[in-house]
Parts: sequence; C-alpha cells; structure tokens
Amino acid sequence: NKHIADIPHYDPSQQAIYDINHIVKVLPHKYPFLFVDKIIELSDNHVVGVKSVTFNEHFFQGHFPGNPVMPGVLQIEALAQTGGILALNNIPDPENYDTYFLKIDKVKFKNIVRPGDTLILKMELLSPIRRGIVEMKGTTYVGNKLATEAELVAQLKKKKK
Repeated sequence: NKHIADIPHYDPSQQAIYDINHIVKVLPHKYPFLFVDKIIELSDNHVVGVKSVTFNEHFFQGHFPGNPVMPGVLQIEALAQTGGILALNNIPDPENYDTYFLKIDKVKFKNIVRPGDTLILKMELLSPIRRGIVEMKGTTYVGNKLATEAELVAQLKKKKK
C-alpha cells in the first residue's frame, strides 16, 4: 500500500494538542455539525485530527437504516474543519477570521466509514498561504486503510464586526 508511510500514528493514551474544548473556541461549528474531536498533530504545514464515529450521530438515522455508513460529504466536511484549524493556526489573530471553502477537487472515496470507526483526518498545505488562499491535500484513514482523499482550497476572510 503506497499510503502506509503517510498514515499518522494515533495513540489514544497520548494527550491531544487541542481537545474538543479548544476546537469549539477556534471553529464556528457546533454540535451537531462539528466533525473533529481532537487535534493530535499540528505544524505550520500539516494537521492531524481525530473523529470518533459513533452510532449516535444524527445522520445514521437515515444513512442508511440497517446499514449505517458515514456520508462521504461529511467526511469531506470533517477534513475541511480540520483544515480550518491548520489555516487559522497560521495567522496571528485567528479569532478575527473565518475559513470558507472555495473548491474541492479530486475526491475519491476508497473505503466505507461506519459507527465504531476512528477517522484520522490529515490535511497538508500544498503551497504557502497567499492572500488568504489555502490549498490543501486531505486524506482520511480508518486504521491503516485510506478512506477518503481530496484537494481543498479555502479562503481566510476577516470577520465582519
């Protein structure tokens, strides 16, 4: 598997860099639309987040009854939120900015994500942030299997007061 070296190591016993209490302060998203539980790696050019997928998620009621599958678009949203943390971490006053996605390309869903899975969310900058434009490559993993991959472009926009 060509992606095996790229899979982030996740040890649940290690303390997170950001826990859910910090994430809700950084991102505007709240339950039931917050899809990253903790950040386990963070640098200037990459971030790794974790989403514990449980049967209690509201979307499993209809997707699909008797065969629960995490919707691919919500996997992309989880990547986008994780990427928002990366983007906001790169500016000196993140509390004054929001992140809006402009483009999502080259999306591939490789494996099904189900309740009980731990979804590892990895976002990497493809180029330096310029004029608020953030280009990233996103991958999700369940165990050592690639679940989703995509390229995402976002824009940092100053909040209106």
